[in-house]
Amino acid sequence: MTILLTGGRAPCTLELARSFHKGGHRVLVAESARYHLCRVSRAVDRSFLVPAPNADRERFLQVIEDIVTEERVDVLIPTCEEIFFVAKGLERLSRHCKVWCPPSEQLSELHDKWRFAELASSLGLLVPQSRLIQTPQELLALGREDLAQNMVLKPVYSRFASRVLFLNKRDSAVKKEVMLQEIMLQKAAASVSRETPWIAQRRVDGRHLSTYSVAHEGSLLAHAAYPCRYRLGPGATVYFEPVEHKPALEWVSLFVRATGFSGQIAFDFIEEEDGALYALECNPRATSGIHLFSGGRLLEAFLSPDKLRASEVIIAPDRSASMLTAGMLAAAAGNLRSWSALRGWFGALRSGRDVVFRRGDIRPGLEQAGVLLDAWRISRKKGLTLSQATTMDIEWNGEA
Repeated sequence: MTILLTGGRAPCTLELARSFHKGGHRVLVAESARYHLCRVSRAVDRSFLVPAPNADRERFLQVIEDIVTEERVDVLIPTCEEIFFVAKGLERLSRHCKVWCPPSEQLSELHDKWRFAELASSLGLLVPQSRLIQTPQELLALGREDLAQNMVLKPVYSRFASRVLFLNKRDSAVKKEVMLQEIMLQKAAASVSRETPWIAQRRVDGRHLSTYSVAHEGSLLAHAAYPCRYRLGPGATVYFEPVEHKPALEWVSLFVRATGFSGQIAFDFIEEEDGALYALECNPRATSGIHLFSGGRLLEAFLSPDKLRASEVIIAPDRSASMLTAGMLAAAAGNLRSWSALRGWFGALRSGRDVVFRRGDIRPGLEQAGVLLDAWRISRKKGLTLSQATTMDIEWNGEA
């Protein structure tokens, strides 16, 4: 079969490409970034440079449709935020191949942190107590309140834990208000509006846990859970070690069943000491959890979903750990506070499989330098952070 993957910049896309290639399939990749990991991989038969989806959606969709028809693609799998633009052309693309993409309205509801929290709560699932912030005045008013609990504030459309603010209930109202005013003067929150709202949630303390799943018509086909053991700041996890977590499996199963979801879906949770599991956000697309399925078993979920659904078998992850070595090295600074922490970090570094470097396919590892340099140039030119520079051309923030 011919498989078209979009989002070739992501390590999880490279993981999929290698798995499909190993399974005997022809792999194509469409990507709007000049440099990306899949561009030089031996697992990829052809790599296509496509228009930035959030700059020219129609042109992007036309080029994707041309690739699908000319290359006789059987299955199209979006992996990153370009999925929101693929969804806008789901009807036309589905005439030519199987597209692993939920409808646009469902994607929008799950990507919006406020709407997701409201949906999950309506299903009887635990989410932190939340409120919607739609104006700068409402944001400042929150700072004046005598808070009964610590709060977390962030845009309803955000990624990598960027632009997250914390309000401590022990701080005085004056201190909280001054902090928020300073932030607004720095323009970090100046975009708060009815079109670009924020969400304020009770800060939940406990163990961070992430999940990645593939579902078809409301049934789970594959599922993995992993703790956020090593991270880059408050954002991306860089070490992936599977754990059995029945409450997370039950939470995801109920959500997928209640929404009739089909596609890739991931959640971020915090588990309190008493075992209460709170969902913080949903990513209705591929995430790094894919690295826990390196053995190729995940292909059955994408290629034979009806058969797998009928069998009622949920594909489990591999038992081995995976990691982004460069990310682990960068995360080391936050894990050198004691000898035991250092030993644990070294142990994880030695035992984890790097998800980019691969014998017989070393060029993606070398490509990382070019990807980083290109992101650095963009960040300097546009005044963005490195993480923002890596997604600026594919980000979707609720635009029609």
